[in-house]
Amino acid sequence: MSTEVSRRTRSWTPKAIPFGFLILLLGAWAFAAPLVGGYFGFGFYADATWQFSAKEWELHLIPGLAAAAGGFMLMPPARGWGRLGGLLAFFAGAWLITGWAFYPVWSGGTIEPYGGDFMRGLRWLGQLLGPGGLILLFAGWTHGLFMRRTIVEQAPAVPVEQTQVTVPE
Repeated sequence: MSTEVSRRTRSWTPKAIPFGFLILLLGAWAFAAPLVGGYFGFGFYADATWQFSAKEWELHLIPGLAAAAGGFMLMPPARGWGRLGGLLAFFAGAWLITGWAFYPVWSGGTIEPYGGDFMRGLRWLGQLLGPGGLILLFAGWTHGLFMRRTIVEQAPAVPVEQTQVTVPE
């Protein structure tokens, strides 16, 4: 006969460090791509570099900073920071994916990258949708890592007296 002992795991796990680092890099890319993309022909709205227009702030720079901060918060073993960092990264990734659709609601303008059809598609994927989707994926993965789980351990077996069973004749 064995008894089961249950215990709780702690809320932080070192397995979140690589995902936090990847989210940090993706957030840095989302922040820097519209600013320095013009140097290599990958600017979103034009090939100008280091532009800080309202569009860039609302759609690229703020979510990029939020994702980078969330990724950084996922890495240290401080209790509570990981969950908050994952939530911040999740909202940043969701904003990178959906912010452009809601932008005309409050600004009256439209979002349209410049260039040919193929380059416009690459700009959407490389600066907003791709990093946002990967940030959401990694943030969801870290959310699973931070879930509290109960681990059931087997207690050592207790020796039982041997009894002999006789069968009646």
